[in-house]
Amino acid sequence: MPYATLAQAFRTLALQILSKSEEEVTDWHNAMLEALGSNGQLIVNLIPELELVIGEQLAVPELPPQEMQNRLETVWRRFLGVFARKEHPLALFLDDLQWVDSATLKLLEQFLTHPEIRHLLLIGAYRDNEVTASHPLMLTLEAIRKTEAVVHKIGLKPLSLEDANQLLGDALCCELARTEPLTALVHEKTQGNPFFTIQFLTTLAEEHLLEFEAREDTWRWDVNRIRAKGFTDNVVDLMIAKLRRLPSATQETLKQLSCLGNAGKVSTILAVHGGPEQEKHLAF
Repeated sequence: MPYATLAQAFRTLALQILSKSEEEVTDWHNAMLEALGSNGQLIVNLIPELELVIGEQLAVPELPPQEMQNRLETVWRRFLGVFARKEHPLALFLDDLQWVDSATLKLLEQFLTHPEIRHLLLIGAYRDNEVTASHPLMLTLEAIRKTEAVVHKIGLKPLSLEDANQLLGDALCCELARTEPLTALVHEKTQGNPFFTIQFLTTLAEEHLLEFEAREDTWRWDVNRIRAKGFTDNVVDLMIAKLRRLPSATQETLKQLSCLGNAGKVSTILAVHGGPEQEKHLAF
């Protein structure tokens, strides 16, 4: 779905607003209505939770395709301006930009180059092994660099052994000297990949090879038992093994959801597979 990445980020903001006092919610309500005018439904279509803040909106008139696109981009910029202000700077984090759609890329370029948009820090993450120089994301970044926008690239390297030990020490709430043997094993298996590290630790807990002793208020593990388990060094194999432990109904639902990309609606799954909606929710 176009703008799905942006919609998810602003959905989080909408939920944060709803947690504020009634007076603060009213202030945001008024600011958004002033910015969006009669086009509020365009944003509500993408961020349904926003309706809880600004109320039910009128339908917007149909326009020719190009005019509709121009109107939507203008509404997005005005909506962003509600949050990105001198007295209220905005930082947005967008993940997995290697998969982002072209409409979102075009809008991000506008966010970073349009003269009306200021006080915005946009942090994007992508897997550099999945993009080439001709990838739409790279072309967009190159276009942005040619303007006055400030763009910094930070390459994230694998966790060092020291970093990984700090992570385990914090996670397991114990002295770093105690976690060193476990860290050495984890780092050997994961090669410092942060995602793999977290997944590997989760697997150890699921296999009861890493357990919390409530009576002693401490975590326990046995490095020799973990080694004897013969865990794979491949993150894909590890994830496949985790998926195979899920109930068959959940596996089948995940297969269907995977065809929809990184976002999908239960209604779409129901249209394809049928069955009660509650049954699909229970599958997860």
